[in-house]
Amino acid sequence: MRRNREEIISDILEAIDSKINRISSIMKYVNLSASLAKKYLALMKENGLIEEKDGEYVITEKERKVLEQIRSIRKAEIDLITLVNELKKEINLTE
Repeated sequence: MRRNREEIISDILEAIDSKINRISSIMKYVNLSASLAKKYLALMKENGLIEEKDGEYVITEKERKVLEQIRSIRKAEIDLITLVNELKKEINLTE
């Protein structure tokens, strides 16, 4: 399944927050080519989501709050999928 831009950025933020903060490690963790990784990291730096310090990327305080919201959304998505699957099973049992 192809990821959209927001999912890729979210994955990069998760990597950096997990101390995977060098470009080569981010590329592997997020499964991006060098050119795409550089493109996204530059975009994220430009927009104040991350900073680069001594060749390593760090999340800004502002973005740390956003990352927590992203995590909440991802958890809600998983919970919703679980509920839908349970409902499907229940409906199939009553037929």
